[in-house]
Amino acid sequence: MKDKAFDKHLKKAIIAEERKLQKAYLSTVETSLQASKKKFNWRIAASVVMLIGFGCYFVLSNQSLTNDELYANYISPYENVVEPIVRDRVKLTKKVEVFSLYEQAEYKKALEKFNLFTPQDSIDVATLNFYKANTYLQLNAFEKAKNLFSKTQKNKEWRQESLWYLALISIKLNDTDTALNYLQKLKDKNIFKNDEVKELINLLK
Repeated sequence: MKDKAFDKHLKKAIIAEERKLQKAYLSTVETSLQASKKKFNWRIAASVVMLIGFGCYFVLSNQSLTNDELYANYISPYENVVEPIVRDRVKLTKKVEVFSLYEQAEYKKALEKFNLFTPQDSIDVATLNFYKANTYLQLNAFEKAKNLFSKTQKNKEWRQESLWYLALISIKLNDTDTALNYLQKLKDKNIFKNDEVKELINLLK
């Protein structure tokens, strides 16, 4: 409610400022006409038009974003923090190979490799599931990604990151209430993507 009230006050302030600028402009034009026999002050006119245009754009742009646009603006695959990519290595380990594919946005190939991992491979299940979920997300397999993120958000290491992606998936699927619920949990922690979380909450309310 506070954010809504803030937006309303901000819009009112912009409109009031626009009116003030218009009055100042008209007054200046009148003075200029009297002093220079109808000589038009183009600099003042251009400044007023630019300021009014910016104000209108600011007000309207915050109201016009669809959920698809919000998703597109905020989504990005989680960076590879598991295996550094060494491009001149002749023989790659299984783990290095899959994360190399992931980092190069070869998501279909990466998913095939991820699915070949077994409990004997040197990667914990939560980390494997988290990156598989990101891979599904980049392939627009939202339900599969959602199912895996729901599991990894129970893991302390990947909880906040998973909540972020669950929120974005909910936005993409037009489930705004669920998205806000995930975002609020993140906001309460006040750690991961704090600024983006606050921005999205304001835009969704």
